[in-house]
Formats: sequence, structure tokens, C-alpha cells
Amino acid sequence: MGLVADAGVGVGGDRLVDVQVVAAQLVGNAYRHARAPRRLRMYRLADRGLVRIEVGDGSPSLLPVLGRLDAPEHGRGLLMVNRLSVNWGHRRDDDRKTVWAEVRLA
Repeated sequence: MGLVADAGVGVGGDRLVDVQVVAAQLVGNAYRHARAPRRLRMYRLADRGLVRIEVGDGSPSLLPVLGRLDAPEHGRGLLMVNRLSVNWGHRRDDDRKTVWAEVRLA
């Protein structure tokens, strides 16, 4: 997760772990549930005190589903994203979608 650590320069401890977990869950979901191409983008939104993590994929019709705590066989990735981020969501284009999350820097 070197890219995540690089994007989180100046972010330490628990916040860096939060960014890493959110990025790993979004990337993992794209590989498990969507098709290529897949792309990870991270932006530091210093004026808002956030890191924005975006994962694009080639499956515009497969929208993210939050999941349930009582159904571990279906994963809990987006539940973790929901808990660790201040905002998350998705946007759909004609031939792709992007799932994004924003994590506080401090």
C-alpha cells in the first residue's frame, strides 16, 4: 500500500490505517464484483481536511451494496468504508462507474 502511504503524507497513525483500509476495501470490491479496467485514484483535499479515494471499474450497472453484519459470507467491505469515511458513494457513466470515499486527515 505504498501509494496509499504516499498520498497520506503527513497523515499518521490511525488515520493512515483508515485510509489504507478504505482503499483496500474499494479495490477489493472492484476486483471481486466488477470487470476491468479498474483504476485507483487518490486526492488530498487539504482545504477540507480529507483524502478522497476513488476506484473506477468497467461495470456501470453493478452498483455498490452496503451489506449486512449478519451475512459475513457476502463481505463487510462497504460496512467498513461506511464506518471509516465521512462520505462515500458512487457515480455512473455510460461504460464505467466510480465508487468513492472521503476519509478525514485528522
